[in-house]
Amino acid sequence: MNIFYMIFGEQPVHHVQAYLSIRTFQKQLETDDCIFVMTTHPELYKGSGVETIPVTDEIINEWKGDKDFFWRVKIKAIEYMANHFPNDHLMYLDTDTILYGSLKVLKERLDAGYGMMHLNEGHPSSMKTKTLRMWKQVAAHTYGGITLGLQHDMYNAGVVAIPRDKLKEVSCLALTLCDGMLNDEAERIVIEQYSLSIALYELTNLKVAEDLIGHYWGNKSDWVSMASNLMVNAYMKGLSVQEAVAAIDLEKLCKTPVFVHRSSTARRLKKRIDSCFKAKHHKYLFGSAMQG
Repeated sequence: MNIFYMIFGEQPVHHVQAYLSIRTFQKQLETDDCIFVMTTHPELYKGSGVETIPVTDEIINEWKGDKDFFWRVKIKAIEYMANHFPNDHLMYLDTDTILYGSLKVLKERLDAGYGMMHLNEGHPSSMKTKTLRMWKQVAAHTYGGITLGLQHDMYNAGVVAIPRDKLKEVSCLALTLCDGMLNDEAERIVIEQYSLSIALYELTNLKVAEDLIGHYWGNKSDWVSMASNLMVNAYMKGLSVQEAVAAIDLEKLCKTPVFVHRSSTARRLKKRIDSCFKAKHHKYLFGSAMQG
């Protein structure tokens, strides 16, 4: 099976999360498994134990398509993997994920013809604001021979796993759906996510992966802090890939919540207080000492 991540830019927070996710998968990799990172900065993954796929800003802009929709790039990246590695199961992952269940079970599901996404978020007709508006703009429209209806739920695309024999079909249909909705001027939100959900529903037995893969989008601050500490510890101790993987304590990680409700009122009050009491009297190192 091929596991891959898509990470653009130099923001350390994304790469730190990727390293944590990669390490949790490396704990269970077998000889026929491979991890790829598609990135504009492959140098950040030297010695990580993964394969890199360098991409340029020009490629990213091309993948955005005529409608300049950034998240179309995710489908194009899946298409790239499908074209270059057509004989292996494929699993795309957001960086804010960890494997806490069995990789063997994941592969057994793919062998049995199941496609997977992280969880079922429900039908967009029952959602709020922009997602509902998107649904109203595409409901009952037909793209690639598929008429959108109440049978098409929205699945979370933090995990997208595709059986090998459906790789090209799923990526092709997802791209057709995405471009069709963009051409119909649908609300530019979760279009790629909905396209992948529909394509996997239509072409595979779609199943959720939340019982095996955690997705901590709802508590990133705590998880990023843990991931950063693990990376610093590995770097300062000069750990090998094998030692860094062994240092991952999944039982400890799983005690950290993946979602925490934080009061929006508290956030607004903190922002107001910070704006009223700004830091003052900054003092810097003597300039000539830096120039000498």
